[in-house]
Amino acid sequence: MPKRKAEDNRLARSPTMADIARIAGVSAATVSRALAGLPPITEETRLRVAQAAKEAGYAVNRHARSLRLKRSKVMLVLIPNLANPNFPDLLMHIDRAAYDCGYDIMIAHTAIDPHRSDRYVDELLAGGLDGVLLTANYCPPKLLERISAGARLPIVRTLSPTPRPDGISGVQIDEEKAAYDVVDHLARQGYRRIAHLGGPPKEIVAIARKRGWEKALSDHGLDAGSDLYVSAGFLINDGRRAGAELGRSTALPDAIFCSNDESAYGLIAGLKERGLRVPNDIAVAGFDDLSFSAVLDPPLTTVRLPRREMAEKSVWKLRALIEEDTPNDITILEHELLIRSSSIRN
Repeated sequence: MPKRKAEDNRLARSPTMADIARIAGVSAATVSRALAGLPPITEETRLRVAQAAKEAGYAVNRHARSLRLKRSKVMLVLIPNLANPNFPDLLMHIDRAAYDCGYDIMIAHTAIDPHRSDRYVDELLAGGLDGVLLTANYCPPKLLERISAGARLPIVRTLSPTPRPDGISGVQIDEEKAAYDVVDHLARQGYRRIAHLGGPPKEIVAIARKRGWEKALSDHGLDAGSDLYVSAGFLINDGRRAGAELGRSTALPDAIFCSNDESAYGLIAGLKERGLRVPNDIAVAGFDDLSFSAVLDPPLTTVRLPRREMAEKSVWKLRALIEEDTPNDITILEHELLIRSSSIRN
């Protein structure tokens, strides 16, 4: 009976770091550093401590820890367009990775509005936010001004390429190489007149993908003439309009590489409305591997972005910038070319 009473007393009180240390088989100091996400704790130890904390019923007082560390433990994620189907999956992985690192996220739908985004920047500079995750080429002007003046700010861009000299860390794929791989595949299928449905001409991803198209055509000895380039956009309606125009043309391309999957969806719909079959009359390929691409009629050849890895590595990189003041750098991840029926010559 006395033993049972001692156990009841132990369970009745709040678990301590000493309890976690005893369960995990490490020191209380190691537990403290692991729960705070501080180095030099190995991933294996961090996971063991996290499991021990869960078994003990220990919950980190994040508010108290934030006051102690003089940090908000909040990362700002700037989203230019929540209607873009690229972002929900990315955001889910960002949120999970941030939580695992002991951070919350604040999502700001900027809609490329400088006045709105500058309000969030003011909060960052005042200490109400710890760092910023950019998910597009756009960066708030106030941040760019500070960076140009030599300030080192915890900012990471993912999903969209970051030029190396601009003072912002990045997690991205090689957009030009990925586009090259798509067009190289089309050329190897025997298509000779390969058109490109380009994105907005000032968008950095659209520029990189156009360069990949041009380089692949050049390497295969094929023409990249102006009649094979269509400046459109990233939306379904942009692709639909291009498909309708191409359907009226007397000199059809053999294949079309679209700058993203959304425009490819619209293109295929526009071609079908004009009585053209994909891939029998025109092959089509996209970029992004959105959720509907695998079930489209026909399934779409495209480039798969490693969104989960992009999200995780960008969050980890941002945490390192916040907590350890690490240097800015660019991480290039591998893409994957998914070959499906839309580009296979029958």
